[in-house]
Amino acid sequence: MNDENNVNIDIKQKGLENFILLVLGMVDRPMSMLHLEKEVFLLWNFDKQIQPFLRFIKHFRGPFSKEIQETIFDPVYLDEHWEYIPPKKTDNISGGCVVVTDIGNEEYARLFSKMAEREEFVHLLAGIKMVRELYDKLTLKELLLLIYDTYPEFVQNSDISEDINQQKPLLIKSLMRKGFLDEERYISLIN
Repeated sequence: MNDENNVNIDIKQKGLENFILLVLGMVDRPMSMLHLEKEVFLLWNFDKQIQPFLRFIKHFRGPFSKEIQETIFDPVYLDEHWEYIPPKKTDNISGGCVVVTDIGNEEYARLFSKMAEREEFVHLLAGIKMVRELYDKLTLKELLLLIYDTYPEFVQNSDISEDINQQKPLLIKSLMRKGFLDEERYISLIN
């Protein structure tokens, strides 16, 4: 029984690391830890295939996953596939950023190609690409505003929600300019 549990833990960890590499590698640019965590949260809500790999709790910056943090800082299978860059001292929101290394880019290409051949992963890959291309365009506070509006239960432990509420009119205007809000979502945010 113990060996079976270890195998399941290994499969889960390897799957999580591969998934994170897919998210990071889908768009060729550094990704803030906040964007990574919130975009994975959106994907987690969208695709049941990845739900067993992660758990999200209410935290200082909204939805938080200990599994994502631990995987970025201490990967078991994909060591040296990404690099964590700590935030500047004046940055109290981003959590730093993650950059895919050359080794990571090679593994990403191999993994993407392998998964793209399998029909059960086509929607997941399309979802990752859509989320990255859409939400990467948002500032940290714009992203949090949308997360808090969509998932208000995650505001509860936030230490930045008051700041976001104070800047809400400016953030909403910026989201409108970027084309992120339809009339219904605009009204939801205003209220």
